[in-house]
Amino acid sequence: MDRVDLRSDVLSRPSPKMIEAMLRAAREPAHFGLREDPRQQELERRLADMLGQEDALLFPTCTMANEVGLMLLTRPGDTVAAARDVHIATSEANGASVLSGVRLEFVPGDAPLPSLAAWETMALRRGDVQGPPVTTFAIENSHNRSGGTLIDAKSTLALSNLARQHGIKLMIDGARLFNAAVALNTEPRELACHADAVSISLNKSLGAPNGAILAGSRALIEKALFVRQRLGGGIRPTGMLAAAALVAIESWSRLSEDQRRARRLAEGLSPLAGLTIIPPATNIVVITLNAAQLSPQALCRRLESHGVLALPFGADKIRMVIYSDIDDNAVDHTIAAMARSLTELMSYCPKGTTH
Repeated sequence: MDRVDLRSDVLSRPSPKMIEAMLRAAREPAHFGLREDPRQQELERRLADMLGQEDALLFPTCTMANEVGLMLLTRPGDTVAAARDVHIATSEANGASVLSGVRLEFVPGDAPLPSLAAWETMALRRGDVQGPPVTTFAIENSHNRSGGTLIDAKSTLALSNLARQHGIKLMIDGARLFNAAVALNTEPRELACHADAVSISLNKSLGAPNGAILAGSRALIEKALFVRQRLGGGIRPTGMLAAAALVAIESWSRLSEDQRRARRLAEGLSPLAGLTIIPPATNIVVITLNAAQLSPQALCRRLESHGVLALPFGADKIRMVIYSDIDDNAVDHTIAAMARSLTELMSYCPKGTTH
């Protein structure tokens, strides 16, 4: 079979229905205004409703949506209290400090959500001339670095209530929030409506070619339009992109298939010597290597030689992500490729060395 690329769900290809919708949009006149295109207007309106927010704005990337959200919720010099290893801290080129002038500080405790007591300890640090106050809480749902783990609606509401008691804003990086909604058998708005700002990726599991959404109050989105333009994110025309995204959000419940296949992959890999796999909550499978002679880089190189691409994910882990292009045959091929790769590495690596 063709190469199986499990490095990220950003590699999702648009479905035939998305391509048809894009072709129809391409045949129509483009629109000049930054929110003039009727398809963009419909997309923003529908996603605002789906997320339980007043308004929403289309962005080129979820990283830009996150950074604009932070810029609007904070002031330079503030502290943002965040769950450990959220995307805004690990994967956005230190944008929070450069663009917003804020300091990110991890809340003690496990990802994706430390205890309320730990958050309250951060909230009570009101700040003085030597220490900036905490003005924003930041969480990620689902949480990428901990393998797509989830924050349920009850926990999100409790954190939101705590934040409001202390005059603190809540931001949710919801790049894969639709995955979380499917896994928790709830509506996206139940996970997003209590945030002051929430981002959504359109081109990860949802499968649109590109794009993201920032949702919040009308006042916040009105300001976001200016900040997005300032950062170079005022993309035009938007008709084709919005057309594909509209198809994507109509079929978001199909993410259950990705998650079923992620479980199938984890179950197939679990018996293999040298690996530890925590059952995935969503579409992300994180594999811990527990044999001394294995390294993420060596294992990924060996997998590539057998037609599978995976992502080194720290000192002893690799990540595999399931999306719409990954079918059952691809999952089976990956399990077989992993078994061959492990046999080769464990057999040919001299004792006491690491590939």
